[in-house]
Amino acid sequence: MQDSRSSIDWRPSADIAALKQRAELLRRLREWFYQRNILEVETPQLSCGATTDPNIESFCVNERHLRTSAEFHLKRLLAAGCPDVYELGKVFRCDESGRHHNPEFTMLEWYRQGIDHQQLISEVEELLRYLHEDNGINIERVSYRDFWLQHTNIDLADASAEKIVSYLQGVGVEVPNSIVGNFDELQNLAMATSLAKAMPDDQYTCLYDYPASQASLAVIDRSDPDWPIANRFEIYYGSVELANGFYELTDGAEQLARFQADNTTRESNNQLSRPVDHRFIAALHHGLPKCAGVAVGVDRLMMILIGNIQSLHEVVSFNWERA
Repeated sequence: MQDSRSSIDWRPSADIAALKQRAELLRRLREWFYQRNILEVETPQLSCGATTDPNIESFCVNERHLRTSAEFHLKRLLAAGCPDVYELGKVFRCDESGRHHNPEFTMLEWYRQGIDHQQLISEVEELLRYLHEDNGINIERVSYRDFWLQHTNIDLADASAEKIVSYLQGVGVEVPNSIVGNFDELQNLAMATSLAKAMPDDQYTCLYDYPASQASLAVIDRSDPDWPIANRFEIYYGSVELANGFYELTDGAEQLARFQADNTTRESNNQLSRPVDHRFIAALHHGLPKCAGVAVGVDRLMMILIGNIQSLHEVVSFNWERA
């Protein structure tokens, strides 16, 4: 009779060669930050507060929440007088599983004082060229509004939800009734199902200056009253999002109002509201230096650097199913 234990897949999801390449990537990342005198720190993985973002779900463990990002704690360190900081560590998000997802994953996040999001984009490009060893990589930078205009002929500054619905239906995307009137959710659906696929497969694309309604923790530029923008950017490789960055909001009252609005949205969506991190808000009231920050998915970055990788599971020692 066959031992049932022989059917248990105890082996790592990545092969040993990939794990060695991963170790080399982590070494090179730390060397890059060391050369720039950016302080490596470790912050808590469990917190009293949680992300209120309706698009991200936290794991709850004994009335604490596993972090979905190190952002709040890293900014608290800056407010306390730390120099520029970075963290390379695990973060956790519920309901994220698939070819490019794992509920537990590695994130690289750093903050630079005295620069804006455009300057930080240039630094991310510098890091990518370093990791690719200047091997002729191409990085296209385009504003979010111009990207939409180029690929849909829709100018978001004067578009309606109905116009985006019409576009989605025209490219064969089914639009759920629950988001038919939601301008931002319709944009997210278009990006996920259609527009991201318009990005070239073999290059990085940086979208910047998002609609103000998608600011999250970014500064809003209202210099054009007809098109207020969030000083935010995202970097993709092909159609896969790799990085998300902000020129960081420093106004505690405005940030608190955004968190409260997130929870209102959650309640209207029948989602659980999440506890606001009031220590983070207190740090903003104390004074966060003007800075820009970015978070990069290390596992996805590893897939890009190795090449010919079909799943994120091939670059992590044990994926969610084997953990």
